[in-house]
Amino acid sequence: MRRLILSFALVAALLLPAASAASAATVVHSVSAGGPDACASFGARPGCDGNYSFVAFQYADGSGSGQYVDRFQRGQGIIGVIDCVRVVGNHAWVSGWITSGMGFDNTDLTGLPFTTLVVDNGTSAQQPPDQIASSHTGDPTSCTAMVPWDSLAETPQGQVTVK
Repeated sequence: MRRLILSFALVAALLLPAASAASAATVVHSVSAGGPDACASFGARPGCDGNYSFVAFQYADGSGSGQYVDRFQRGQGIIGVIDCVRVVGNHAWVSGWITSGMGFDNTDLTGLPFTTLVVDNGTSAQQPPDQIASSHTGDPTSCTAMVPWDSLAETPQGQVTVK
């Protein structure tokens, strides 16, 4: 029993400084998105190109964090860590680095940057559907540039929340 208590105390002592540092960061914006994809906006069945989801946080010091998953057709897709979040009104730009993933041509995308944009148009059926951009991979443009996308796709079966 004593050994278990000592082990727990040691683990707690090691984790407390990290937890204290993490709790010192104040979240100023949170962004989440998810759904079957944007196929319905092109007249195709929902999920024709997989699905996507992410959750991201912007902190008072300007830093960002989060996780990103965009599954493409036939099993390809990307998983990434988000390190940049910018919010202007109901628009949110996120970017980061791909930790694993394969492109449409089975090219390994691990280590490349990614960026995307989402728009929260509300939750009511009376409001227009939320919008998403495709995942841009390999482009070193960070979300701090807040580059306007040429096209955004409606995602009526998905949900985007920008707070």
